[in-house]
Amino acid sequence: MPCWDLAVIDFKLSELAARADGRLHGSDATVRRVSTNSKDCADSNTLFVALKGERFDAHDFIEDARANGASFFAVSKNVDIDTPYIECGDTLRLLGKAGEIVRDKSGVKVCSVTGSCGKTTVKEMCLSILSCMGKTLATKGNFNNDVGVPLTLLRLDESYDYAVIEQGASHLNDIKRTCEFVKSQACVITNVGAAHIEGFGSYDGVYKGKSEILDDVLERGGFGVVPSDSAYYDRWLADYADYCKKGQLKTFGFKEGSFVTITNLKESLDGCAFTLVCENFSADIKLNLLGRHNAQNAAAACALCLCMGADKEAVVRGLNDVQATQGRFNIVDRGDFILIDDSYNASVNAVLAAIDTLSHFNGFKIFVFSDMGELGDEAVALHQKIGAYARLHNIDRMLCMGPLSMHTVKVMGNHAMHFANHESLYTFLDSMLNEHVKPVVLVKGSHAMHMEKIVEPLMNRKCKKC
Repeated sequence: MPCWDLAVIDFKLSELAARADGRLHGSDATVRRVSTNSKDCADSNTLFVALKGERFDAHDFIEDARANGASFFAVSKNVDIDTPYIECGDTLRLLGKAGEIVRDKSGVKVCSVTGSCGKTTVKEMCLSILSCMGKTLATKGNFNNDVGVPLTLLRLDESYDYAVIEQGASHLNDIKRTCEFVKSQACVITNVGAAHIEGFGSYDGVYKGKSEILDDVLERGGFGVVPSDSAYYDRWLADYADYCKKGQLKTFGFKEGSFVTITNLKESLDGCAFTLVCENFSADIKLNLLGRHNAQNAAAACALCLCMGADKEAVVRGLNDVQATQGRFNIVDRGDFILIDDSYNASVNAVLAAIDTLSHFNGFKIFVFSDMGELGDEAVALHQKIGAYARLHNIDRMLCMGPLSMHTVKVMGNHAMHFANHESLYTFLDSMLNEHVKPVVLVKGSHAMHMEKIVEPLMNRKCKKC
């Protein structure tokens, strides 16, 4: 974990001890930096927070942290330390409380993004929109859990006007915990799908887990935004009926009458164009991103940012400036073939959206797919669903890797093949590219399957027909 500056916002050990229900040992002092990494404590006034997980205990590295320059410590067990330290029952919650202190002192307006897929794209869209209004901080990479969220909040200082915090979850109460520190004025749920269903236990568990963010934000008088195209739309309206009446629960999607409605969608190789119809204006948007799902992501970001005070100019300029991030629907013309790199991760909804997008391309369509993770008892059925969906959407060839994707291949039938590893898959794919005129290759798989090992040689492959 990195050690990030607290910039101009510092706090007292005694402040943190009080918020974290801890006890301060030794004299009070000012904290200017926080680290969870014993190797990264060299700057003065650094607080080392000893976290304890299932497979590690950072209390074992306290002496390393001290040797590397840590000035103060936060612990959850008896230790022999001759410098000031805080003892508390839960150092993970203490880390969150450190982020909360900085968040409160910064005075920024905070919004949050969660959902089964699309979180990162919506976060980047919100960052682009709100940056047109003022200085904005957003979650970096995948720092969206109960460690990453506090570390993100610790990056804030008084120069920021807005913050966009991505809150991920793989179990019930994950979002509830981070909400304690984030305290958003507005939030959006991008969608509810099968991502992390193993941890949540069921689709109902996913719905309840994602809705924890609404419970927090709406109860504190803020705004919540949900997708009107979702199968859970009516349930949200029923479960949060009182907030609907107060105008706190907003919607986005293709459904007519949404707070932000998508109309006139047109897709092309250059991206997608559409109109966002809002309460007080309509805006024509040209995204440099592929797919119907990215129009939905744009509507989600628009709705959230409107709740944060954004105007039409900021929405239009912000969305038009958004660029694809690495591994997320990057389209590259390699001369003799087109590569769509969507290899960063794969939830069920995201894979279905990828197939939808690929199906709109002309030419021979190749879908390179590997296992999706954390699906529990639904894993086999959902991988079979992918195969059936690809078959119905005229995907010409499906190349799969991973034990679960064998079920995908069986359902897809003669147009699908299974491979034991990246090398054998790429070798076959390389030969196939020579057999077709300008084929389109889309690469998709869970982060753990490392599908960048397919993308990288494709990006470096010399054009054999140019």
